Amino acid sequence: MALDLATLLLVTGIINFMALTLMVFLWRINPMVKGPAFWTWSTVSWFVSFNIIYFFDGSLITFLNNCCTLIGAVLLMEGILRFRDFGNERKRQKLIIALILVSVIMSFINQTNPTARYLYHDFIVVLLAVISIVAMLYKTNKVQFWVHLYAAVSAVLIVPVFSYRWYLAFSGQIEDQLIGPTQHSFQVLLVLLIIPLYIGLPLGLGLALSYQMRQELKSAMETKWLQAQIQPHFIFNTLNSINALSIVDVEKMRRLVDEFSEFLRSKFDSDSFNKWTPVEEEISVVESYLYIEKVRFGDKLKVHWNVEDVEGFYLPTLTIQPIVENAIKHGIMQRASGGTIEIKAFKKKDYLRVIIKDDGVGMSNDVIRSIKRMESVNSTGIGLKNTDRRLIEGFGTGIQIKSRVKVGTVIAFNITKNVSP
Repeated sequence: MALDLATLLLVTGIINFMALTLMVFLWRINPMVKGPAFWTWSTVSWFVSFNIIYFFDGSLITFLNNCCTLIGAVLLMEGILRFRDFGNERKRQKLIIALILVSVIMSFINQTNPTARYLYHDFIVVLLAVISIVAMLYKTNKVQFWVHLYAAVSAVLIVPVFSYRWYLAFSGQIEDQLIGPTQHSFQVLLVLLIIPLYIGLPLGLGLALSYQMRQELKSAMETKWLQAQIQPHFIFNTLNSINALSIVDVEKMRRLVDEFSEFLRSKFDSDSFNKWTPVEEEISVVESYLYIEKVRFGDKLKVHWNVEDVEGFYLPTLTIQPIVENAIKHGIMQRASGGTIEIKAFKKKDYLRVIIKDDGVGMSNDVIRSIKRMESVNSTGIGLKNTDRRLIEGFGTGIQIKSRVKVGTVIAFNITKNVSP
């Protein structure tokens, strides 16, 4: 017994509406997650396309249905690309707008010409589906593997049927094969294959938000951990330095107090920690920290700066300072004679290269491997491990470490300019 297309469309419309309602609810829980806003609008577009048949007739149905379907596909692809943090969003905006406008124009021109209409419509749908599949599966992580796989499979299901219809249009067989008695069965198959995609959108959004909340909780815990890293002896030694300078050099004492206050402010400002900060502000925090350490250690600590114009680049707060602190505490000051730390920042193509180099005691290959593998390490590597993870989450790549025992360590990372708060 053949399925009734009208009933199937009604059921699909109800599923679409339920998915839309759930997506709006989930999206409003955490609107900062990149991508789901576009998923929601794509569902709105498809919901409108299904309801058009009840309010319009004739060629207008075809025009509006094609427009809404294509716009929904474009928005879904853009949402997936943003969710997976692919490419440059600003550069893509003009392309997305142009694609939507062209789709509207082509749908209007070809509303009475099935061959030309499906040549454009199905080509765009298949192309966007393939892009979405690649984006979901490329470098997926263990935490979100299943949602990425489900979304990819949902998109894979619609590729063969749209590809077949495009082939019929390309070969000039569309009107003989699908316009007439066989159109009903084909439309039924098409609608059935779209249903998993509608179910998958709110499922994917729910899992994405769950993952985001876990990351925010982890970030909040990390904030407390980093704030706790100001060891009591560091504060006591700094206060002792201030007390000593109050007798011999009042001006130097005042500057030390100012720098110490600035450093403490940056460490204990939990709101700013959860945001991105300009590189120049991060450099200022490092300068305050190094000034304090220079007062404490005197000639045992030498500092070399080589920082070019860093305007326009952002990074997670307290990224450079823990690396510098690690280099001094576990590298340079482990040598009786002290040593030198060098901080470099320079532009290279479209990104900023940051390098922290010291001539301390160095690290073994086992410690370096533990840091990169996110394994449990001793206090020497905890700060570096967390910094590496935050950079990977923000830019896709973490720190690069080169070190030789009794020679020193070089730590470097890249900051791309298209990432901002």
